[in-house]
Amino acid sequence: MTKKHSQDNVDGEEGKKNSFDGQDPSLTSNEIIQLKLETKSVTILQQAIQEITNFSIKSMPKEAIGLLSGREIRPKELMITKGIYVTEGEEYSVSFSEDDFQVFDQLAGPEYCVGWWHSHPGFGLFLSQTDITTHIFSFQIVHRLSVALVVDPIAVGIDGIAKHKFFQVVGDSQNNSFRYVELASYLDKSSE
Repeated sequence: MTKKHSQDNVDGEEGKKNSFDGQDPSLTSNEIIQLKLETKSVTILQQAIQEITNFSIKSMPKEAIGLLSGREIRPKELMITKGIYVTEGEEYSVSFSEDDFQVFDQLAGPEYCVGWWHSHPGFGLFLSQTDITTHIFSFQIVHRLSVALVVDPIAVGIDGIAKHKFFQVVGDSQNNSFRYVELASYLDKSSE
């Protein structure tokens, strides 16, 4: 993990690509990174996605970023019970700093960090190349089931929940080819 990863969410065609060309300086080592789809599905508590929606709305027009707390409930199936707000950024970018990871102290019991979330106010639901790099190096190689959640606080349904998608990254550094894959996701309306 680098000290600071910018979450540049580029507008236009380049930002909508779902692949990574491998030109990130984090990939200059001789270590070969191979990632395969590890998570089959994600279930998120309605209260958790509602909190993330609210954090994202309050941050508009800036982007917001945070962590996801949960656990594996069945092999390759995650349950997310809490979205933890970390910070807001600029209108088209947001960053984690190393100090931001102190929010891990908010996790209790059998739960752990199962990934991260950030908002794309009006940009669509995708991972930019910088998002892919952040996910690989700060989350997925640390814990293979980690997921990235993107929410659009401008597109909120009548239930008060922002449109959202979960992703994982697949590919390898040897071929300079990483791309994101959308995961099946479910909303759990019960309180856990």
